[in-house]
Amino acid sequence: MFDFSGFASVNLETVIAAVALIGTAVAWLVDRYVLRRKRLVYRVQVDARIGVYPHAGQTQRMVDVEVRHQGAVVPDPSIVLLRLDNAGGMDIDPHDMHEKIAFAFPDRKIVGLKVTEAHPHSLGEMLERRLSPAHFVDTSKLVLPRIAINRGDHFKFLLVLSGTGQGVGHSGYLAGGSTGGGVYHEPRPRGPGRRTLLFGALSMVLVGALVAFFLVDVLQPPKDCSSGQLRVIGSTAVEPTMRELRTAYAAECTSADITIAANGSRSGVRGLAELGAKDAVQASQQIAMSDGPAESAPELRGSPVAVVVFAVAVNRSAEVTALTTTQLRDVYNGKLTNWKQLGGRDLPIRMVSRVGPDSGSRRVFREKVLAGDQELGISSDNCARDDDAVAKYHRCEVGTTEELLTRVNEIDGAIGYAELGSARKYPQISLAAIDGVAPDTAKVADRSYRFWEVEHAYTYKTPEAKSLTAAFLDYLRSSAARPVLERGGLLPCGDLPTGFCG
Repeated sequence: MFDFSGFASVNLETVIAAVALIGTAVAWLVDRYVLRRKRLVYRVQVDARIGVYPHAGQTQRMVDVEVRHQGAVVPDPSIVLLRLDNAGGMDIDPHDMHEKIAFAFPDRKIVGLKVTEAHPHSLGEMLERRLSPAHFVDTSKLVLPRIAINRGDHFKFLLVLSGTGQGVGHSGYLAGGSTGGGVYHEPRPRGPGRRTLLFGALSMVLVGALVAFFLVDVLQPPKDCSSGQLRVIGSTAVEPTMRELRTAYAAECTSADITIAANGSRSGVRGLAELGAKDAVQASQQIAMSDGPAESAPELRGSPVAVVVFAVAVNRSAEVTALTTTQLRDVYNGKLTNWKQLGGRDLPIRMVSRVGPDSGSRRVFREKVLAGDQELGISSDNCARDDDAVAKYHRCEVGTTEELLTRVNEIDGAIGYAELGSARKYPQISLAAIDGVAPDTAKVADRSYRFWEVEHAYTYKTPEAKSLTAAFLDYLRSSAARPVLERGGLLPCGDLPTGFCG
């Protein structure tokens, strides 16, 4: 039994400090990881008139620096350097900008504008193209185009203005996220941005120490670890998530030797069944992950783990962030071959697909988006250049999800399909809304977003109760695995309505 007598020696100040620290850290963690706001933060880094002023006590008049634009003198010139960051926990999609976001410069007019320090670089190029001079010159307002701004993206506007006013204001509304979102003004930070991270890390360390000191004897659950060897094969869509889960499990259960060797959903399940027919003992030490239910195999046992959400990935150069299922079918059957036909840039559409019928991602895309239609033949081996000189479309195939996303990220005009959590990590990729609904785990339960599938874990027969196979399966379905699954864009079946996962 836990002894509370030790609390008598703890003074009131210590208790208050501990509670305050825990409260601060919890608030920071909730705001960063639970509320998942969509936040667009702007900072006015420079707002100054252009001129050389005399020192105090000097009588000579100010020496003005003459600024000319297109041959004409700019009266009362000033410059503004405006930085914008996606500082929230979610990507910002074009349709999140319910009201146009604008920045106003009272009593001043914009003379010229340049996009600087954009990350990624393609985001800056897109803004330069979308912000033609006709949109802002001789106005006192800069209207931000409706574009996709992924987590961690940032860019700066350098503006030359004319007029005697000062200050910058903003208008517009940004929606989205589990608790909404918004546009926020943030004063220039006193120090490097890493201070926020340092504060968060320090808070977590101190809170962890306090919790360990006071509650370790009553809250620490018994560990159900099993030793041995296990090989996880199958879906490449969930491979990054499985690697993270393996690392988390092995950190607690150090005698577990777990290997991740993704080879495609159908390949994994078929290989497990074939191995079981030859070597039942070795087969009992494997788990095959499958995007969707596998074909019937009498000796295999499958159980749903989570819903894996997929997304259509488009290279940002296309400047298309929303597609209908009809448009996607017309792209993949060769009727639409240029992004200009979809309201984007004059670029050829380059389809990057997964190889053959063994890919679960390809099967889900065909069933959920293409309504059962098959994809076209291959016109290119390297995706960027066509080997078939007479092909009217551009299409290649790759072996894994990582390869697909790498190609889409690198090639102008590329499009593909992949698991949501992995696709979010590539800076040159926009995740297209389908039929007006953005890819989001929150849109799965009500079935408004339809490009998803249930991820199953298959074993050869029912694993023995104390085996590493059984223990790792239990871990996949446990609350400890939930944060890892959610980071990977998966929804644990336990969080969904009864019967949702089958």
